[in-house]
Amino acid sequence: MSGVRIKEYREKMNFSQRDLAGLLGVSVRSVARWERNISKPHPDEMKKITKITGITEDELLRSDDTSYESKKTVLDEIADGVGNLVTGQDIINESLNINHNELVKELQAQNEQLLSIIDSYKAALDSSRNDLRQKRIRTITILITCLLILILIFGTWLYWRNHGFDGRVIEGSAELGTPSYNQVDDGQ
Repeated sequence: MSGVRIKEYREKMNFSQRDLAGLLGVSVRSVARWERNISKPHPDEMKKITKITGITEDELLRSDDTSYESKKTVLDEIADGVGNLVTGQDIINESLNINHNELVKELQAQNEQLLSIIDSYKAALDSSRNDLRQKRIRTITILITCLLILILIFGTWLYWRNHGFDGRVIEGSAELGTPSYNQVDDGQ
């Protein structure tokens, strides 16, 4: 049975589901279930429906699905729906392509920024390495200079110890080529 027919005749008579349910002595839920083809009216209820609507039971039971026009309409609606889906998919694909291109451009820009930052860090690191190398060279130069100064001071001190400030050899000094204090013959 076609619940669509019950709904169609109910609407032609300007009845709400509540009105029809009241005339038939059933619940509004029952009428709604008939119209959606979830359930069928009881034979007694069917007789009441035919009396109220003024149509035969055969007309009510005739299914709309058997008519060519009905099938054509359904097929046309399906074709329109498929066409809309294809159009919608085309729009989505176009949008994705646009978004994809924009995303690729943005990622490339960010990549260039990152490469620039990496290059600046490399330059700073190279500069730091050069500074460190220069500091090491300065430190080694200072250490060598200090060592040479110490050697010069020690040598000067040794010279003054053996020769005095006036340059004459001090007796008993341990100068090279000079006898040691114990070896000096003092005439005794």
